[in-house]
Amino acid sequence: MASKTRQNKQAKKAAKDYVVVSNKAYGNRLKGTKIYFEGPKPVKLRIDGSIKFGKHILEILGTKFNNFRWIITSATDSIETKYGVTKVRTSARLLGRMYKEEWDRNRDIKNGIVRRFFSLAYPLEFTDTEAPPYVPGTLAGMIDANMIPRLSAEDRDALRAFLPDFIATESVGMVNALKATTQIHSLKTLAAALAKAINETHGESWWQDFIQANILLMQQGYIKALDKLNVALGGTKFPDFALVTHDNYLDILEIKKPDSPVLKEDPGRGNFNWDPEISRAIIQTENYIESVSQNGHALRSYLKDNHDFDVKTLRPRGIILAGDARAFDTQKKRDDFRLLSQGIKNITFLTYDELLTRLNNYITVLEDFSKDHNGITGETASGPVTSGSAPGNQRVKGGKKQK
Repeated sequence: MASKTRQNKQAKKAAKDYVVVSNKAYGNRLKGTKIYFEGPKPVKLRIDGSIKFGKHILEILGTKFNNFRWIITSATDSIETKYGVTKVRTSARLLGRMYKEEWDRNRDIKNGIVRRFFSLAYPLEFTDTEAPPYVPGTLAGMIDANMIPRLSAEDRDALRAFLPDFIATESVGMVNALKATTQIHSLKTLAAALAKAINETHGESWWQDFIQANILLMQQGYIKALDKLNVALGGTKFPDFALVTHDNYLDILEIKKPDSPVLKEDPGRGNFNWDPEISRAIIQTENYIESVSQNGHALRSYLKDNHDFDVKTLRPRGIILAGDARAFDTQKKRDDFRLLSQGIKNITFLTYDELLTRLNNYITVLEDFSKDHNGITGETASGPVTSGSAPGNQRVKGGKKQK
């Protein structure tokens, strides 16, 4: 008899600590789930487990924790894990704030529906131009990177229309920091893709497509990439890919693979010379430079007529992108590569690892700027693919600067 009385007391105590979900709106997956509470049972928690946001809360907690217990409290919001069970305490105050926001949003949605349909039925008396009142904090609670793929065309159009006015209200430093933050995300993705591709095996045509598609992001100082220029004008063949500097001069870019052999040892002398493939690339680039220098007027007219772009063809510079300097495993190779690179007239030799380093350095500059929110003037720190001043600032002919 005493045992039965004790069991009845325990049953009554348990009944006061939780309710079991039996409401059909929760679905079969949540049926039988216990919703706990501390202190008196919340007025809005029914015996079948129904409570506003209850289904959604249980679903979200189920995706986050394998074994959890949701507990409604009077004033405590906390999460703690003990003995493999995660106890999530949610205060009535927090639930009340959720109720209010839902009510405000539903009111705005319903008002918006009424306005829209009234504007269709009574166009003279009602228009659909009035925006619904905004509830502060709504946007902060909605914005998440995961929503980007789900944006509709209407959503994207609304954002494009909204951002200019928003940016206009911000300070110059904040606007620049916003641009830097956006650019950092794109550049980090690009840097990761470049680093991954360098260690993979791709053909030369793949690398030409990849570099041509991304070179304006990789290297600051260029404003346009001109491809498909492999045309013969007056018996002269011009390069199939060129870059336009910020002051409209032309640079010629010859693209090889990261795993292209750069140096070849001379066993008799113990020195390293250019690999035959690189020697051919150097000669080809020099021929392109000479062709553009001598027949620049024809190329300039071709670009103007076919691309509606005016460039200056005075003494273009050549850049050869090939190899990976990290493969130079001896100091002798590194020294000979430096001597060979500095000995090429009008051509800069750039390795893929250096291109990646410059890209990462530029990302660091942008990150520092976005943290400080300080205005930065002048050229960016990464510079063009050539060393020294920005490309096109000076063109040297006969020892004199040519504008």
